[in-house]
Amino acid sequence: MHIKSHGISIELTQSNKEVLVEFTLLGKLTHEDYETFVPFIESAVKALPQRSLNILVDMRHFEGWSLEAAWDDFKFGLQIRDDINKMAVVGNRKWEEIFTKITSWMIPGRAKFFHDKEEALAWLMSR
Repeated sequence: MHIKSHGISIELTQSNKEVLVEFTLLGKLTHEDYETFVPFIESAVKALPQRSLNILVDMRHFEGWSLEAAWDDFKFGLQIRDDINKMAVVGNRKWEEIFTKITSWMIPGRAKFFHDKEEALAWLMSR
């Protein structure tokens, strides 16, 4: 029997009036994954001022979305877009870099692609 793991690991850290949210994506995400984590993030950030989120998205073990999950991801991105100060995407594939560039056009904050997680965190924490 072969069991394929998938899901989203979330870590939240608050410093002053900013929040760092680390998403680690694993395997192929499903609609059910989004049904689980979106309400958690919504409740965690609802009282924050606009543009107070610094987001790290680790895609190094990500294999994609189901069709419905891709739509969920798009809707979630639109929902929190005005809360994003900076977003760092860590990955190792060209399409992830392109995804980051497209995302940077859709958010008022800044987005940048990295191959190294420590560099991404340093950039997110810099002023």
